[in-house]
Amino acid sequence: MTGLVKYGKYSRKDIHDVFSPDTKFTPQSGSWGLHGIIRVPRTEHDYIFLVTYGKKQSSHQFDENIDENGILTWQSQPSQTLNESRIINFINHDYLKNNIYLFLRTSDKEDYTYMGLLAYVDHDNQKEKPVYFKWQILDWNDNNSNRLINDEKIDTYEIEKFDAKKFTLKLNEEETEYSCNDQTRNGRNTNEFYSNKNINFEGEIKKNTELGRKGEDIVVEYEKTRLIMEGREDLANKVFPTREIAGNAERFDVLSYDKDGNEKYIEVKTTKGGLNNIFHISENEVEFSEQYQAKYYLYRVYNFNTKTMSADLKIIKGAINREKLQATNYTCRIGGR
Repeated sequence: MTGLVKYGKYSRKDIHDVFSPDTKFTPQSGSWGLHGIIRVPRTEHDYIFLVTYGKKQSSHQFDENIDENGILTWQSQPSQTLNESRIINFINHDYLKNNIYLFLRTSDKEDYTYMGLLAYVDHDNQKEKPVYFKWQILDWNDNNSNRLINDEKIDTYEIEKFDAKKFTLKLNEEETEYSCNDQTRNGRNTNEFYSNKNINFEGEIKKNTELGRKGEDIVVEYEKTRLIMEGREDLANKVFPTREIAGNAERFDVLSYDKDGNEKYIEVKTTKGGLNNIFHISENEVEFSEQYQAKYYLYRVYNFNTKTMSADLKIIKGAINREKLQATNYTCRIGGR
């Protein structure tokens, strides 16, 4: 799959050609030509959402919108119920393991704009046919909060500039341990769903979000600087964030090396709060840490402050501690009980 350009314009054929270039596209026919929900070929739980504001299907009028925080209120197909397997997959969607790609347009006369990846936030556990969801648009930029509300156009986005080289990381070498708890997704009743109170995207660190990307970038610079100081500039030039790989399928965030040339698989977890702030980790990531524990490192970036251009860093080598992990998706903290 070739890379997608954030906020780029795509026709249905363009989207087909990105995800399924080896098949034939037929306008107004099949999944690619007609459907609003398309499963990505050769995947089990990756999907494409094609959303047109104000669209009608049969007698149903879709009511979808995005708020200033990048929360998308979205509806499934009118025939789908809460017990349907695909809806259950959406409720259990793990943004760290699988991707949902959002393409949006404000009129059926224009091309779609690629808005990025989605993560589950909430669902209405009382309504079905269709089922109502809230999704977080990952990598939502605060500068864009007023750019796309309901029917506004979406071609004037700004990307915040960030210079990781000016950032200072202070290494914390004190002993700490994990403390973790599980989460369930029961949804909320209709009144709570529409109240917009306590909408909380689980975990502060999100795959491909602005904060997460900054954390990865400063870790890249930290690793490059460390290798140069150790006399391995040749290895420093090979350090990179894995999000640059098409599809972002890698199960770690930064590829680096030790001074002897051994690979380091670095998972970066970033929060603006302290070391014991909750962060999100998936079963897939835990399994990867166990499979490659000799090469696996958790870099916990915390007290992230863009005004002072500083953060603290805690490095833990080896497999993620499973002692208190009890479910497929977890929220975690280092330290505390």
